This record gives sequence, structure tokens and C-alpha cells, in this order.
Amino acid sequence: MKVLDKLVLKNFFYLFLLVIATFISIFLIVDVIEKIDIFIKNQLTIDQVVMYYLYQLPFFVNIALPMSLLIATVFTLGFLKKNNELAAIKSSGISMYRVSAPLLIAGVLFTLFSFVIEDYLVIPANRKRIEIERDQLKRRKYRKKTTLENLSFQDSQNCNVFIRWYSVKMNYGKDISIQYFNDNVLIKRVDAKTVKWDEKEGTWRIKNYILRELDPEDGQFFARSGIDSTVNLRLKPEDMTFLTLNPEGMRIKELRIFIKRIVSTGNDPARWLVNLHYKFAFPFTCFIVILIGIPISVLRPGKDIAFGAGFSLLLIFIYYGLIKFGQSLGYHQILPPALSVWIANCLYFVTGGYLFYRIRQ
Repeated sequence: MKVLDKLVLKNFFYLFLLVIATFISIFLIVDVIEKIDIFIKNQLTIDQVVMYYLYQLPFFVNIALPMSLLIATVFTLGFLKKNNELAAIKSSGISMYRVSAPLLIAGVLFTLFSFVIEDYLVIPANRKRIEIERDQLKRRKYRKKTTLENLSFQDSQNCNVFIRWYSVKMNYGKDISIQYFNDNVLIKRVDAKTVKWDEKEGTWRIKNYILRELDPEDGQFFARSGIDSTVNLRLKPEDMTFLTLNPEGMRIKELRIFIKRIVSTGNDPARWLVNLHYKFAFPFTCFIVILIGIPISVLRPGKDIAFGAGFSLLLIFIYYGLIKFGQSLGYHQILPPALSVWIANCLYFVTGGYLFYRIRQ
């Protein structure tokens, strides 16, 4: 059995490395062609371009991983079938389940590998790449946000805060409105022209404000104005700074913290919950594509390996389409965040499991 396992794994890893190297080369060539004018325009040196693509490489590897694993699986078993080795193995009493065992174990290991490199390598490398995009290529879409507009926060259960414009750099905002409620009834409102964080006092200072309070006796609001005052809010400048970060480029731990802050400010975390669950769902693709690739190789009629490879690519594109469709449903809260990104995995896992069951026949 050890000889069989070595044969299967040797062919599998050889084909996997060949396929993933091909995909990465294609990605690099296409990206270089697309950005060559930008590199020349910004006078990047060869060393800077090389560093840029070294930081891009982990992302390319992670994206190419499922496609490469599926094609390597189909070709590994396809060659065994084409050379009648698979028939000889089965005639000696070894089941396809046993032949498939090393591939499935490899799928589990690649799932763990994908999860680890996404969180510990892809995201840190992407941040470095974005720094180059922003600082050396002067790309607008990667410029760090220093101002925020039309912000709304739930400072506490009975207090809502609205800020029309805010400078993260200066900890300064314009047109702030603070509303206080009691049993969903507005009892006090503060509107100010400006708000600024007072570092010395550790509080927010408002200027040119109007305070309106509800008179419990006659149910009317009375107003008074002022020039300078302070307001006590749980909201801190670092909460504002956090909003300038790109959650899609966060590690799992950072994204969890971000979601907690989004919830604490009364905003909707649905989009970021979808992204969080996606970080767990995507690595499982590695196992699922191997599970579905095994029966594709064995059950397909004839010995045409090219058909298996083409069909594999079609399955991958459909799979990615389902993932994006599911994410969209999650973003719009049509499906729960977890279900929206796991639905493609579930469909392919059930399909792969059924086909895998059939290979014993």
C-alpha cells in the first residue's frame, strides 16, 4: 500500500506544482502587461517591481490553489486510467476508496495550508503591496482616507450621534447632532457647528451649540445656546480611525474587533460578517475540489484526459460564480452571512460526496 500511496502522491504533487506554476505565470504576465505603463510612468526600478510582485505572489498562490488541485487530481487519476493502471489496481482487490485516501488527506492538509497562508502571509503581503500602490504608483483607490462623511453612531442604548464631516487627522468634525432618548422618546438634543477631541481633558469639546430639552410637565422643548462646552461620549477618536481601515484586508482577529466596533456604534455589520465567514469557507475549497475531482476522473467515459481537465475548469468557474452570488445575497441580507458563503461549499460537497460514493460500483 505504501508503494501505491507514494506513486499516487508523487504524480499528484508533480502535476500540482506544474499546474500552479503555469497559473501563477499567467497571472504575472497578464498583470505586468496591464501595469507596465504605470511602472514606467512612475519610474519604478527593476528591484521595486520585483518587490511589488513578491508581495503579490502569495495572493496569486492562494487564488490558483483550488484550480491547481482539481486539475492535478483529474490528471493523476486520469493517467492511471489511461495507462490501464487503475484497472490493474482494482483487479488486485484494492478499492478506489483506498486509492483516493492519500489525495483526500492531501486535501485536508491543503485546506489548513490555505487557511494559514491567507491569514499570516497573503494579508500582510497585500498590505505591503498596497503601500507600494499608494506611495510609489500614486493610485487613488489606495489612498488612505483622512476624512469621513455622514457618520452615525449609537453611543449608548439611549444616545445616537450624527456627524456630517470629520477629519481623522485633526480629530475635528463639523455639524454634530447628539440625540438622547427615554423609552424611544426624544428627551434632549444637542446640535453644534463643530466638535473636537480635547486630548488634555479626554473628552469632546463642542462650539456654537444649541441644547434642546423636553419639559416633562408641558411636553414642550425649551432651547438654549452656547459658545463652548463639553459632551461625555463613549465614542473615542480611535473609533473614527478604525473606520478608515479596509476590512477586506484584515486578518480574522482584526476583523472580529472591527465587527464588534461596528455593532457597538449601532451600524449594520452584515457585509463584514459575510467577509469573516468567507475567510473560513474559502480554504475548504481545497478539500472539496479533490473530493469532486476523484469521481470526475474515474466515472467519465473513455480515457480522454483533456475532457476531464476542461470539465474541471468549468466546475471551478461555476463554483466561483456561486460564491460571489452567495456573497451578494449575504451583503443584501437575503441570506444569513454564514449560509451565504457556505452554500457553494455545501452544494459541491454533497455533489462530490454522492459521486465519490458511486465510484465503488
